[in-house]
Amino acid sequence: MVLKVRPTFSDVAYQARDSLNLGLLTAGSGGVTAIKFVAFANLYLYSINLYQTVLSTSTYTSGGTATVSGQQVSVVVVTNTSTNTATVSLSTATYGPFLAGGSGTAGQVGGVNQYALNTTAGVANAGGINVPVGGYVYAISGTDATGVTAVTLDYQIYKGAALVE
Repeated sequence: MVLKVRPTFSDVAYQARDSLNLGLLTAGSGGVTAIKFVAFANLYLYSINLYQTVLSTSTYTSGGTATVSGQQVSVVVVTNTSTNTATVSLSTATYGPFLAGGSGTAGQVGGVNQYALNTTAGVANAGGINVPVGGYVYAISGTDATGVTAVTLDYQIYKGAALVE
């Protein structure tokens, strides 16, 4: 395996965004996505996209007035913060919760919600959530017993990240 940094930041590998499909978030309190992801290079996560496939029994206020069916979803990123290769020191960061099925298309199967991740300056003013190579990413639900949500994440490779050739 050869790791290679592309010759220029204008290389297509550093400019394109892609979508990471985490699959369905299982029903039940603390349900997790069917698919977990291990970062193959240093990445930024930019948004979470939620598609409601089964309505929730929990209700939330949307737009300040209506109470609608919805499911809370959070993104979890687990990273190794150890500075040497002999030990592992895990750190977990949770982003959210975000409401699926409760805004935009309120409380409907087929309702889609998109939320920006880290809308502040982010890493080096580039926005996004920093996920280093080897970072473990998945989504987790809130306490609703019945809601099922399809989850995708929008990501981009760091400019200058080493890629396997």
